Amino acid sequence: MKKIALVVLLASGLMAANSGFYVGADVGNTAYDMKTSVTITGVGSDSASGDDDGGSQTLKVGYYFDKNNRASAFYQNINVDNGDAKTYGIGYDYLIGDNAFKPFIGVLAGYGSSSSDGYDLAEGQSIDVKGMVFGAQFGVNYALNENFSLEAGYRYMKSNMEDTISGVYSGYDYSAKLEIETIKNWFFGVNYKF
Repeated sequence: MKKIALVVLLASGLMAANSGFYVGADVGNTAYDMKTSVTITGVGSDSASGDDDGGSQTLKVGYYFDKNNRASAFYQNINVDNGDAKTYGIGYDYLIGDNAFKPFIGVLAGYGSSSSDGYDLAEGQSIDVKGMVFGAQFGVNYALNENFSLEAGYRYMKSNMEDTISGVYSGYDYSAKLEIETIKNWFFGVNYKF
């Protein structure tokens, strides 16, 4: 009976050593896939697709439940042309293996917004695209020691972010809809576990 109690005590101590809070930061490149639809009364309508590509910075606060499972809350700032963009939300990752070098795969869900003053709109008009984001990430994590780890990976998120504006421009009534369909992010970062 004493041996069983000792094994349980040691196992719980090992689990406690693998669990704990962590903070992380990463930098990378983020690209938006966008779709724009414009209708001008008396003229017609048209649509176009494009992308916006820029750097990004992400901050995370999370918790390791054990050596292979972690959850986090994140905030990501995205550098877009003539504007401001961000996403924030929660995520869960599963880290594979028992070594210092661990591949990981995870899921993300949250909210995103992007505003721009780079469009030639009627006075007082601005584009403010908002909506939900959800997706997955994968990468590799390398533990330098029991506190610090490096990681690199890729995030892919679907989005229902959109905004519709309307008004009068050059004497014509118009309606324009901007949608962000996907957000793709390569990243490299560091984590500190308490």
